This record gives sequence, structure tokens and C-alpha cells, in this order.
Amino acid sequence: MKSNLEKQFLDLVKMHQDKIFRLCRAYLYEPNQAEDLYQEVLINIWKSLPQFKGTSAIATWVYRITVNTAISFNRKEKKNPIVGQDIPEHLTSDLEAGVQAKQAEENQMQQMHRAIAQLEPQDRVIIGLYLEDVAYKEIANIIGASTNLVGVKINRIKTKLTKILNPTI
Repeated sequence: MKSNLEKQFLDLVKMHQDKIFRLCRAYLYEPNQAEDLYQEVLINIWKSLPQFKGTSAIATWVYRITVNTAISFNRKEKKNPIVGQDIPEHLTSDLEAGVQAKQAEENQMQQMHRAIAQLEPQDRVIIGLYLEDVAYKEIANIIGASTNLVGVKINRIKTKLTKILNPTI
């Protein structure tokens, strides 16, 4: 049976793990180091959670811990593995699964970015706006085209990206 603190921690990680992992990857490009930093951030959140008073938004608090951990991360040499050091052992398997899922997602994102970089500049703009959930009509206004043309271009861009990502199809 999980304690209230453990449940709160797991819920917090589940809700903010994407943001934490992206910040770690932005700070350290090397995936292994980013994973170590991610684990250290989780440990710091776990240690600090009982002292969280709610005077700021939980997302702000998580962001501060992540940034502060990233800043201090390079100052010390890591001699021991972090995972399992301070977080109860039964929680680490859930966290490791989260890291693996984030790695897979990050790899897919990198592949997608490389594929988008191979497109023509205007197509990159269109797909970028599309991925940001900008409406077709607004994209049309931005690039000076008709809404129908935007729809056709987006379908063609998707086809190009599919061929780039899956050349055997």
C-alpha cells in the first residue's frame, strides 16, 4: 500500500515528467548525462516534497528544483549511481520505466526534427504551424494562400515526412 506522500510524488512525476525531461535534455545534450540529471531532479523532488508549502504553483516549484539541480549538476562529480539511493526501491522501477519511455519519445522527436529539416523552407513553416495546432485558415493567412491549398500542402508534407521516416513504404 502506497503512502499519501508516495502517491503524491508519483502523481507529480506523471504530470510533469515531460517538462522535467525536456529541461534536462535542453541543459545536457548527452542522453546519458540528461538521464542522470533527470534522476537527480526526481530525487530532489522526493526529498523536498514534504517541505512543499504550496506558496507557489506546483509546476513553478518543480521548474525551480529542475533548474537548480541542473545548475549544481556540473559542479560535482558523480561517483555513485543515483537511482535507488534515496527513493524507496519499489518506486524506482516506475521511474525507470518513465525514463525509458521518455528516451523512446525523445528519439522519435529527434528523427522527426531531422526529417522536417529535409523539407523546403515553406513546407517547414507550414508543418511547424500545423504541429503547433494553428488552424488551416490562420496558416493560410500567414503564408498568403487559400485554406484549401494549405490542406493540400499539409497532406503532401505528411506524405513526404512518412517517406523520409519510413523509406521502405
